[in-house]
Amino acid sequence: IGADYLVVQHGLVTPYAPPLPHNSVLLAFSEADAEFWISGRSDITSEVVGSQLFFEAAQQAQLGSTTEVSDGLVFLGQMHGAELPRLSFAKSSYEFCQKNGAVYRPHPSERDKISTLTHKLWAKKGIKIDTSARPLNQSNTPVVSIFSTGVLEAAIRGVPSWVYHSNPPAWLKEFWDRYGMKQWGGESTAAPAQPELEPALAIAQYIAHRLEK
Repeated sequence: IGADYLVVQHGLVTPYAPPLPHNSVLLAFSEADAEFWISGRSDITSEVVGSQLFFEAAQQAQLGSTTEVSDGLVFLGQMHGAELPRLSFAKSSYEFCQKNGAVYRPHPSERDKISTLTHKLWAKKGIKIDTSARPLNQSNTPVVSIFSTGVLEAAIRGVPSWVYHSNPPAWLKEFWDRYGMKQWGGESTAAPAQPELEPALAIAQYIAHRLEK
């Protein structure tokens, strides 16, 4: 289609995302994401198509009834992540749950021995661990996380959501700002704006247009 690679953004972008292939076209969630990921390279072009995940969440929210927010608070675990040291994830998660009485919801990938032992230790210290495996999009309990996509998904559904880290590095603060994620203690995160055209359709139309050339 006139380019070596067509790269479709599938998730939130951190500084640890792999570099884009040479002479590729990036189909991004937003202008901010495109600018961040391209990082000044002249061999990359981009088009903004939005996020299919967020678009579908917004469509479902419009079809559903008014969200009734539940009592309580859930901290979305991310100890499986490679973006921060495990100790950093664990320290901030435990500190938040202990101070605010939040329920810790392990990420589905937190099944390794260290993670499961950590969950057991926290439970003994009074932290409630969510073992229900209930889909997050079926819960209306306010959420907090370090940088989980679930923060924005909750915001789209009208559920209050925030981010928290006891000592956030500079890249994490930039990440929060780029996605409009609000820190715990202030106003909650606003739902990200959605494109008029469904992202999957926008991608299909872009490819069809390129093939016509």
